[in-house]
Parts: sequence; structure tokens; C-alpha cells
Amino acid sequence: MLLRLARVAGLLGCATIAAGSQIAAAETPAEILLAQGQPAPQPQNVEANISTLHQRLQITPPQEAQFNAVANAMRENARAEASVPQQPPAGATAVDDLRAYIRYSEVELAGLKKMLPALEALYATLSPTQKRVADAAFREGPGG
Repeated sequence: MLLRLARVAGLLGCATIAAGSQIAAAETPAEILLAQGQPAPQPQNVEANISTLHQRLQITPPQEAQFNAVANAMRENARAEASVPQQPPAGATAVDDLRAYIRYSEVELAGLKKMLPALEALYATLSPTQKRVADAAFREGPGG
């Protein structure tokens, strides 16, 4: 189950994290960056992932609205996850690292929960062939 979530997270354009102590004290990813004096990084690969998913699923014009909702959720999730610092600060403890990992995981899980209704709506419009492709794409993660 965790491996599948990790693959789904990868499809969503998620960044990886090695944790930082400011995450545990901050309320939001934006606050974390402000605490560290860092600008929010831009999500990487999310547009490529969206484009690839659109092509692989062969989205039809009537499915565009539902697909756009999924794409927007992917973008929002990528922005939220990219705003979490990638490197722990110097002197971070194991406890700090674990707290940071938990915070990142919470951001990631919140994004997956936001995406679920959009994906369910899109999935309901897909043909059987498209559903098989979607099933495989979400199992494989980005790049297929």
C-alpha cells in the first residue's frame, strides 16, 4: 500500500524530502520557507506528467473538463509539496528529521485526498481501455 501511494505521489509531481526542523514548528509549507528565508521552488515535471497522462489516456473533448480538474489538483499538490524544504538544516537531529518527514507526509496525504474526487469523476468517464491505461499509469508513477 505504501509503495502504491509513493508511486501515485510520484505521478503527482511530488518532490522528495530529507526533512528539516522548521517543518515541525511551522503551520504551512509557506511558513516553513519564510522561516528559512527561501522562496518557494517551482514544481518540477508536473506539466510533463500532466501532458504524458493526457496523451496516454487519449483524453477526448468530452473528458477535458474532468481531466483539467485532475491536472489542477496535480499542480496544486506539486506546489504544496515543492514548498517543503528539500534539505535539513545543519545540526538537525533525528527527532527533527522524523517530525519533518511526518509533516511532509501530511502535506502529501492531504494532496492525495484532494485529488481523489477529481480522479473519481474522470475515471467514471473513461472507456474500459482508458481505465486500464489509467490503472497502469497510477501504478507506475511518472515516466511509465
